[in-house]
Amino acid sequence: MEFDYQKPPSVVAVHTGFRSDRTTQLESVSFSAEGLSILVGSEHWKAKIIFEQSYGFRVLDELDLTEFWTQCSLVDGWFFEVMDGGWKTLELSRPHFLSGRNEWVREYLVIGLNECVSVLTKESPLIYAVAGPLPD
Repeated sequence: MEFDYQKPPSVVAVHTGFRSDRTTQLESVSFSAEGLSILVGSEHWKAKIIFEQSYGFRVLDELDLTEFWTQCSLVDGWFFEVMDGGWKTLELSRPHFLSGRNEWVREYLVIGLNECVSVLTKESPLIYAVAGPLPD
């Protein structure tokens, strides 16, 4: 499989109930035996995303992911499922990326004002309110 650098990624906004705004940012990323935990917040709320089982994650500056910005920005949301053309697709161009060859491996992208996290996982994440109003 060859990665097409000209084709824009395909993403779908994930409804979280927490409204995105230009103050949304990643506050922490933590990995342990319990899973991957990402703390995201804005001036109005704070939420924790938990991936109980992940196959990989990466944290990059938003400037290193400019191919996504025609599909997703803080105006569109802060949490997206990447359907095609993301990190998983790029990794699949390597013949030895075995976990990604399973059809059930999904990719999510959490974006913030400065940093972004790509996550490869099998299951939908859990999202909890940490501070501010409860989600819609």
